[in-house]
Amino acid sequence: MSFCATIKAILVKDLLSEFRAKQTLPTMVVLGVLIAWVFRIAAEAAPTSTSATAAAVLLLAILFSAILAADRCFALEQQNDCINALLLAPADAGDIYIAKLLVNIAMLCIFEIVTVPAVLMLFKPDLAGRYLELLALLLLADIGIAGVATLLGSAVQQAKSSGMLLSILVMAVLMPMMIPMIFALLSLFGVVVEEAPASGTLAMVENFKTALGYMAAFDAIFVTLSWLLFGFLVSE
Repeated sequence: MSFCATIKAILVKDLLSEFRAKQTLPTMVVLGVLIAWVFRIAAEAAPTSTSATAAAVLLLAILFSAILAADRCFALEQQNDCINALLLAPADAGDIYIAKLLVNIAMLCIFEIVTVPAVLMLFKPDLAGRYLELLALLLLADIGIAGVATLLGSAVQQAKSSGMLLSILVMAVLMPMMIPMIFALLSLFGVVVEEAPASGTLAMVENFKTALGYMAAFDAIFVTLSWLLFGFLVSE
């Protein structure tokens, strides 16, 4: 099978299965809205910056939803030993990983269509019309988080408490990428002013464009390594 045929077959199969079953996407959306609602109630009772809280809420919602999507993505393949049948297909294991990655990115994009406006309405951060920059940030975040979650989701399916293990592993691997991601969100929401350098760990990131550059570099590293390792992990 060609690369495009493999991608199309798996992408269509997984998305159609989800749209028919309606199991993962509704859960992701409800989880994201509940996180935003709980943090909104807490922000009303504490004298904290609602923009900073909005950045934390958005990051947490995307992170946990990506983990949920990746876990479910390969849980379906474990039924009736479908994962072995998929690996026996005339397709490269790396192509299967790319297809699964695109499925999870598509799920995150659909999830964000609902969740991001909900977060913006609840916390009202000052975006100052920087919506295209927000879209670029979300896309880079989706690629990096989904890239790691897709690989690790395939590796932990046989383990007990795979969901808990997947959450720990994904968050541990993504820790370096979280620094520029948090800086970019705080800068976008006006919490960090680029003319005044950030303090602490965020001081390593100079400005919003630098943060996006770091995120793009992490995306390339995570996706490339995951693409190379996927065949070894699923064969085990």
